Amino acid sequence: MIHHLDDLIARAVAEHDGDIYELEDLADDTPEELAPHLPRLLAADVVYPAKLYRAADSEVQRGLVMKVDAGCKDGLRLNHLLRALAQARGPVAEAAFRRWREQPPPGADELCVGPADYMPEGGWMLDGNQVRELAGSTSYYLEAEEDGAGGHGDDAESGHERCLGCGGPMWTALDLDTADERVAEALAHVGWVGRLRLAVCYQCDVDADTVFIEVGSDGTARLSAPAEPGTNLQAIEAPTVRMVPDRRAGPHPVHSAVGGQPVWMEDAHYPECSKCGKSMTYVAQIDMQDVSHLVGYHTFFLHTECNLAAMISQGE
Repeated sequence: MIHHLDDLIARAVAEHDGDIYELEDLADDTPEELAPHLPRLLAADVVYPAKLYRAADSEVQRGLVMKVDAGCKDGLRLNHLLRALAQARGPVAEAAFRRWREQPPPGADELCVGPADYMPEGGWMLDGNQVRELAGSTSYYLEAEEDGAGGHGDDAESGHERCLGCGGPMWTALDLDTADERVAEALAHVGWVGRLRLAVCYQCDVDADTVFIEVGSDGTARLSAPAEPGTNLQAIEAPTVRMVPDRRAGPHPVHSAVGGQPVWMEDAHYPECSKCGKSMTYVAQIDMQDVSHLVGYHTFFLHTECNLAAMISQGE
């Protein structure tokens, strides 16, 4: 494996933007294996994809900061450097993002957002003078199992829920309880205690930008803004499976999981709580192919203080 990894690094350096899918897989599964090779990649200015730098030490982080401070005529290169530093995290990265919040680096005027706004790419942000975690460090895979209630929950309350928009059954996308030690560990970063049930309509909500769900620790779930009656006549079949916790995963699972960090098909987007405006925290993700014929992810967030959850669907 060592010699094979050396070959992959050499190819990445030589081709710069060459085929490095195997390195990306390592960045998801065991990013620490890439750590000894990051100085070589950085020296060759190979800073994309950003996930390669998840295990970057302080010295590599300083190298990224120096490249940003030196100025970038190419806005895309600056974008890649900031994303890599956001993935690296650590005290060096934090200090740089704090400084750039007040004193943007050269070329920052070419960016669509401020330098510190790249931090959510790595699952964190600056909230005033504090660092706030937007995702967890522990995750467990979610496995699909056939639901005897047709994918709509096994209790009387959820089993009889109907969508106001299309009249179809609501789908219990997640039904988790911190009484399960795996769930408690995966959701420790949001401070939720009790049952967390998220019910949505697969016809009306799967294409919405953001779906907000009012939740209670007793398992109650109610859409904040349900569709108007008769507004959706799509013929999308609701899932007939429920997702249940399974074995432990790493901090960066690429399949359905609770906890850890989400997969982003585009830029990272943590929705703002519709009640207080604060950024919500990631809790779980469902690979659409586990529950339907669609391709993409259903990504779920929670703001415990407001008892509000959210779902964003990222499709291809």
